[in-house]
Amino acid sequence: MRYLVVIALVSGCHSGAANPSNPEPDAVVGTTVDGSAGCPPGLAGAACVIALYDQGYGQGYGQGYGQGYGQGCDALPKLRNELDARAGLGPLWANGRALFRTPTATAIAGDWNGWSQTAMASTAVCNSDLFVVVGAVPTGRHAYKLFDGTTWSLDATNPAYAYDDFAGNADGRNSVIDTPDSGLGHIIQLPQACSAVLGNCRDVTAYLPAGYDLPENAARTYPVMFMHDGQNIWDDHDCCFGHTGWEMNVLLDGEIAAGKVQPIIVIGAASTAARNNEYALDQPTVLKFSDFQVNELQPAALAHVRHDGQKLALAGSSLGGLVSMDIALRHPDVYNKVASISGAFWPRMDTHTALRDEISSLGKQPLSVYLDSGGDPSDDSDGAADTLEVRGDLVALGWQLATSPSCASGPDALCYSIAPGATHDELAWRARAWRFVEFLFPAS
Repeated sequence: MRYLVVIALVSGCHSGAANPSNPEPDAVVGTTVDGSAGCPPGLAGAACVIALYDQGYGQGYGQGYGQGYGQGCDALPKLRNELDARAGLGPLWANGRALFRTPTATAIAGDWNGWSQTAMASTAVCNSDLFVVVGAVPTGRHAYKLFDGTTWSLDATNPAYAYDDFAGNADGRNSVIDTPDSGLGHIIQLPQACSAVLGNCRDVTAYLPAGYDLPENAARTYPVMFMHDGQNIWDDHDCCFGHTGWEMNVLLDGEIAAGKVQPIIVIGAASTAARNNEYALDQPTVLKFSDFQVNELQPAALAHVRHDGQKLALAGSSLGGLVSMDIALRHPDVYNKVASISGAFWPRMDTHTALRDEISSLGKQPLSVYLDSGGDPSDDSDGAADTLEVRGDLVALGWQLATSPSCASGPDALCYSIAPGATHDELAWRARAWRFVEFLFPAS
């Protein structure tokens, strides 16, 4: 696709960078796009699409530019094509303004407008079936919902969301507009992953780091970590047997901003009612789940994010920690990092032995390994003794042991930590999750 830089507002889009107090048609307005080429793809083209709307229909952000020389309804097909090309990406934001497209005339109520039911509402463009509104939305990560006069609903066109503790919100979530310059990451909903062999489907979600949608980062790719029990790893305060989630999204926002962890993508696949068998207790099911994880779930999810193409990380807790270790040790062609938090290493992974008794036969692999537990080795609470046994087996195979936080990641690195007395739940895992992300993904 070819882009053309122009300095006069003609038939292309402008960047919105011009001084709105000087709206003359021949004013310098920055970078735009050749009309035949269209706007830059994806969210990187947000400024161009908003400018295209301004040219044809907008009020120039209250300043009048775009009127008197815009294309009017003649530009409707072009605007529709640009918006159709971004279907499913959610609202477009650039330079303090956002464009929302809705199925019908609908109010957009969010934290930036006091959840007003009237301040921002979409209308039909040129009396067509295209409903759009452009309005001011400041830099930040903002929660919002749609209101049609009767019902509040999530924005079905937007994969970004945040959990909501408000008792009156039956969804337990709000849609999110995270401006590319907010300095914060956000969670998105990915397509469900279904397996004919396992006979079930599961939700898949992902954390995208701060700056992921900046136009200058449009070609940037990122390391990816998959996590088991994906419904428990975010800041959902209503989940996890009352313990709330791991808050990995909150943790990563802070760790990345502090320069302790490199920007990464985390993908969480929810467990199902068959969790125990899939993760550990029934060997034929474990094998089917492992194949699903490696050959179905992961490729499908990676198609929706900008993966750097390098080997993956895998992490989980309890039985999720067990299956993470098992899959990573058996698939060194796929993974180069693994974390087992409070790993439940006692179940038998085949008809004869538990994984802790099988590690020696699996051999040394080029993996950075993180192991931890709470509890007490004297009574094996929280798998503390089993974890120490696994640690010893890995050291005997050639892994180099260090104690968190004094660990350096590498293909021979084994990082260990124990939190004496810590319980076997998400609250405890959240408290020490920083250890494994700093070890596996240190900032350069």
